Amino acid sequence: MEVKLQSGEQIVDLERNGYKIIQNRERFCFGMDAVLLTGFAKVGKGERALDLGTGTGIIPILLEAKTEGQDFEALEIQPESAEMARRSVMLNNLQDRIKIVDGDIKEASKIFGAASFNVVTTNPPYMT
Repeated sequence: MEVKLQSGEQIVDLERNGYKIIQNRERFCFGMDAVLLTGFAKVGKGERALDLGTGTGIIPILLEAKTEGQDFEALEIQPESAEMARRSVMLNNLQDRIKIVDGDIKEASKIFGAASFNVVTTNPPYMT
């Protein structure tokens, strides 16, 4: 599927299942820590996973590629990042497997309901 890139955006090959992700060179981009996290997170067959503070959606996209999880949801407070994540999901034709939701982590239980997921991940940005 073709998606429209915004100013400053590029498509990065994730080298996994042919998946790609949209990144903006002028904003926060995913790093190796997010890739490593997806190697440690265990999402079993049929399980549901939630990524809090998903940014551009790297974690749910890679978890979908690496695990047998049933479905993946992701929460992001920054509208621009959430929209970029949605376009990356569409780029990979994963709309039936990954849902990106706009919202605040503090409201996660209200948005999704308590104990709705088998696995929850988060990889907040750190600044040096």
